[in-house]
Amino acid sequence: MEKIKYRDPLELISLRQLRYFSAAMECATFNEAAKSCSISQPALSEQIAGLEQTMGLKLFDRSGGRAKPTQPAIKLHQQISACLGDLQAVLRGSNDRAEKLGGLVRIGLVQSYGECWVLPVVRKAQDRFPELSVSLRRRSAQALIDGVLRGDFELAVTFDPEPYPELDIAKCFVEPFVAIGNTPHNGDSIDLASLAQGKLALLPSDYKMRRQIDSAFAKAGIKPCIHLESDVLSDLGDAARHGALTAILNAMAAVSLGMVDLAKPIAAPGLQRSAYLIRSRKRYHTIASLYLWDALQQGIPTLPASLLPGNAQPHGEVG
Repeated sequence: MEKIKYRDPLELISLRQLRYFSAAMECATFNEAAKSCSISQPALSEQIAGLEQTMGLKLFDRSGGRAKPTQPAIKLHQQISACLGDLQAVLRGSNDRAEKLGGLVRIGLVQSYGECWVLPVVRKAQDRFPELSVSLRRRSAQALIDGVLRGDFELAVTFDPEPYPELDIAKCFVEPFVAIGNTPHNGDSIDLASLAQGKLALLPSDYKMRRQIDSAFAKAGIKPCIHLESDVLSDLGDAARHGALTAILNAMAAVSLGMVDLAKPIAAPGLQRSAYLIRSRKRYHTIASLYLWDALQQGIPTLPASLLPGNAQPHGEVG
């Protein structure tokens, strides 16, 4: 009996088909996917149909008048997304290595990590590589994730991101929440009951950190007196410094505002957050972007011991 020869799938499936399939998975409709690939919708549909025939899989259910990904399609997309990004980096990498480190890198960040972490790293990098340009944009934590996924940022500095298959997520350090002001306290920390005795300055309720604070007070059965809300850290810092209020912020915000001497860690379960770096697994990263990703991890700031509860290490938990 003649032995059946199986052909390598790479001989049967084109990179173009995989790219069009990936676009169809990421866009709401085939029409949007076709526009993102600069081709017509029928041409994209034809390529995806060819991919389905070659693989022997139904990747989209078209019965309802709109193509919906099947479970095999979802699994395939998760598996090939990172591979396509790696391949793109390899193909372009040789050109990058022949050039000096430069170009523009767009970094998104939560506002409290600017002065104490991101800016010192960026300044050092630009001193070493004068042709390096950096664009910094402050955003909320969820907006940073959305921005990285859309390609608005090459990387972002955020806290406690939700896991996404499309993201590289690197944990950097853990920081407690602190009270900044002159609220009476005993020892090296302050409890929620003592905080509730004074007037508080907090971030607005649409911030995740604020929701953590509200939840902690609710679990303790304590109703705080919220006297000021602002989404600008300097407003909260000024209120604590000049307005006889107590601001509740993350420890790095106290460092960035230069108010470590007025800050005390809060003794309450769950009032902490972890800082992370995030970037897309699928998009191409320049040598400059890769350099800053590594530099930010090497330049993790050290928290003052006075802001750490108990005998925690200066960086908290670093990963």
